[in-house]
Amino acid sequence: MGGSYTEGLKNELLDRELNRMLSITEAAELLGVSCSSLRRYANEKKIRAYRIGPAGHRRFRKRDVLEYLENNSAF
Repeated sequence: MGGSYTEGLKNELLDRELNRMLSITEAAELLGVSCSSLRRYANEKKIRAYRIGPAGHRRFRKRDVLEYLENNSAF
């Protein structure tokens, strides 16, 4: 019984972390690219960007960044 609670909590925390929104700088660092390259990828629809606020700053969901990294890795 305690194990299922712990497992559920672990899954909830993992899901929360994967859905966390990253700034363009954080996402670019995670991908190992420049901010301008990441902007280009977003403009080309290679990676999903979310616009926030009146200035339309880009944010990237961590799950999307990791998925992009996995699918576009040279290794």
